Order: sequence, then C-alpha cells, then structure tokens
Amino acid sequence: MKLEWMGRYRELMGLLKKYVNLFANFGNKAVTDKLGLRLTSQQWQTLECIVEYEDENKNMVFMANKIGLKKSTFSKYVKVLDNYGLVERYQQQGNHKDIILKPSEKGRIYYKDRSKIILESAWKEAFAVLDKLSDENLAIIIDFMTRIVDDLDPKNNRVIKLFKLL
Repeated sequence: MKLEWMGRYRELMGLLKKYVNLFANFGNKAVTDKLGLRLTSQQWQTLECIVEYEDENKNMVFMANKIGLKKSTFSKYVKVLDNYGLVERYQQQGNHKDIILKPSEKGRIYYKDRSKIILESAWKEAFAVLDKLSDENLAIIIDFMTRIVDDLDPKNNRVIKLFKLL
C-alpha cells in the first residue's frame, strides 16, 4: 500500500527516516579514528558544539539543548572528551552552578584535523549537491528541518493529546 498522506514528499521522508535510523544504530558506536582517538558520533558532535560556542561562554545546558542531548548524556560525553584532554571546564566568578566548556589547544587541533578528514571522507559529495541550491532554497530546507526538529524537541513543551484506542 502506498503511503499517500506524504504525497510527493514520500521519497524524501523515507530517506530522512532511514538516515535517522542508521545514525541511531551507528551514533553510539565508538570508532577509533585516523588520529587514534576512540569517539562516538555523538561525542564528536559534543566536541563540535564546544568548539562552535567557545567564544560565547555558553553553559553545558545550552550546548546539550543545542544538539538535542539530555544533560546527563552530554555530561558523560564531556567526561570522555575531558579524559582525552580535548576540553577544559570553567566557571564564571560568582556563579558556581554553570559550567562553561572550551576546547583545549589539543582539542582545537584535533577538531581541525578530524573535521578535514570527515569532510573529505563523508560530506564533500553531499555538500556538492547542496551547493546547487540557491540561498532561498537552502533557507526553505532549513525551515523544514527546523519544524520537524521542533516537533521532537521536548524543551518546546508541546502538549501531546492522547486518544483512547478502540
């Protein structure tokens, strides 16, 4: 039976679901990379987020929310990164509650080196396809992705209505 409710978006939605499921299966498997460190995809994303916001003094809660991880999971990943010497922890004076994360010098170098490897081995061809989009079309895709992410994000406090199964 064809899933008609998706209309012309069926192929796109099918590929999105497949990607999400494959990533869920792969994302928590630690792999030793070409640089000798053993990280999962989500631990890598944690480091990437720390690098991205290093100049903004964002706390761990902000970063965990930004990449869609539970605070406790994010903290576990930070501990792994800390054990490798890739991150440093800070606190603002007068605020001992919020932990501010920054990449260490080793973390910055590792990030630059590994991101080059990831671009060449995994994303270069996919980005070449996206390069064909106009800025306006890219904005439409970002809007679409934002909407589907927001529907899943528990911090948006969406009210879920239940109905009784017959």
